[in-house]
Amino acid sequence: MRAMISIRCFIDASVFAACVLLAVGPAYANPIDDCNHSPDVAKQIDGCTQFLEFEPDSPYVSLAYGLRGGAYQKKGDLDHAIADFSHAIEVDPGSFKIYVDRGIAYRDKGDVDQAIADFSKAIAIDSQFGDAFVNRCAAYADKGQAHLAIKDCTTAIVLNPKDAVAFNDRGVAQEKKGDLDAAIADYSKAIELDPGYGVAYANRAVVYDHKGEKESPIAITGRRYPRTRATRIARTLKLRFNGLVQVPDLSRMDAPR
Repeated sequence: MRAMISIRCFIDASVFAACVLLAVGPAYANPIDDCNHSPDVAKQIDGCTQFLEFEPDSPYVSLAYGLRGGAYQKKGDLDHAIADFSHAIEVDPGSFKIYVDRGIAYRDKGDVDQAIADFSKAIAIDSQFGDAFVNRCAAYADKGQAHLAIKDCTTAIVLNPKDAVAFNDRGVAQEKKGDLDAAIADYSKAIELDPGYGVAYANRAVVYDHKGEKESPIAITGRRYPRTRATRIARTLKLRFNGLVQVPDLSRMDAPR
């Protein structure tokens, strides 16, 4: 089983609506608004597609491709997502955030080497972008290269000491390296930084169970459980090394005794 690594995407649409609405006028306002932030994935894809058809020479074409790629990614259509991210990069080769998004899509698809190549490209463009290091850390952990993963997540932590995801993902690498105490310390720091970080609670619970520390209560989503009950939850989560599954809704389980 494997510990859970968090994933973040980075398309920045903060200036898209305001600027592009002025460029194309009110007739296209709804498609652009849909492309920018529609919660409906199909509408977002349609909105971005319409914008790209209406304004093929707009300076926001790269952003529109990136947003549509992100919508395809949410939909689980990784081939179309990668194609759109690639179009965005062709238009604007300096889009380091889109390299990260494409890398995440490649990783989701199982092409970890290509994911690492994209994260590395993002780092080459902007070596201060900590999220690229976090994602490359996760990809190295996938490949079993724990020492490289720890190095990258440590760099991300130096860049942003309050990055809970970096601590969680370094904990995953520490766990794979076999340093369970260091993993617990990193998961605990992630929880300290983000008390609602359920993934970090679950990861720490599994390590405590693996260590067999009967005296150490195990917390999952901030609640404390006796070891026997935490063991059942840990087995249900199936977190370690073989595949990632959805964490069960613990609020529907019986209260701890």
